[in-house]
Amino acid sequence: MNGIFAFSFKITNWCNLRCAHCCENSGKTNPPNFMPLDKIERYLGEIQNLPYNISEYIVIGGGEGMAPYFFKNIKYIPSALNLVFRAGKIPTIKTNGTWGASADKRNLILGTLANAAYSADILITLDISVDEFHDNTMAVADLISGILSNDYIMATIRPVLVGFNTNGSANALKKLKAELNNRKIGVDELPNGDFGVYNERGTGIRVPVDYSGAIHNLGRAVENRVYTSTDSPTTPYVNCVQIDNNDKVILNYLYSEKISGCGLKTVIKRLIERAAEHGA
Repeated sequence: MNGIFAFSFKITNWCNLRCAHCCENSGKTNPPNFMPLDKIERYLGEIQNLPYNISEYIVIGGGEGMAPYFFKNIKYIPSALNLVFRAGKIPTIKTNGTWGASADKRNLILGTLANAAYSADILITLDISVDEFHDNTMAVADLISGILSNDYIMATIRPVLVGFNTNGSANALKKLKAELNNRKIGVDELPNGDFGVYNERGTGIRVPVDYSGAIHNLGRAVENRVYTSTDSPTTPYVNCVQIDNNDKVILNYLYSEKISGCGLKTVIKRLIERAAEHGA
């Protein structure tokens, strides 16, 4: 199997939302169990020794990637980030951004992320869902406003907006931009769908936009599917490998296997062989 292998850690299946397109059955009724940090450290070590072309980015997600903060576990995410830094990788955190509506959570999370990024001299990416399934326009506007309010945070955290190639997602993004304008935040359209946001001091950041994903099913209607709402990676030649907090590995949202009595290298080799049998 050619291409880059991009790894993500599904630290929890708990989420404060329950979106129709979520094939992982995430929601508030799931226990807020978080992947042990020593397990993340061990897997990062194994990832470094894999005989593949490995992406420089490591994704932390769920469920809701910021779930530990909802349970006052404020040390978990900074500790996980430090493990990613020590492995020589760049972290991306997937989130629905709804915590942006709470000033206390927003200030705490942005502050701890900025401190972690500054200490490692690495920019942290927030992958924020803005689409037809997430009613989070005001919260994401609050989040972006919070980033723009502080030069230290602007220098250390990069928001990236993600959605689907649908009219519903396009309308959600349009609604967010209108709300930013209402708050006197400048919005400049840039090539490739990205845009810039600027505070009243004229200081701003670029906000990348990734709306290339296609919706193939509505998740909860098909209970036996193991992958998420996009059947394959949106970028050609990128192989997505998710490791969840139950030691299950999922390759390209299609092929899954538990790690049991063997290392990550062996499991991924088996998954690649299964994909090859299906012509992938």
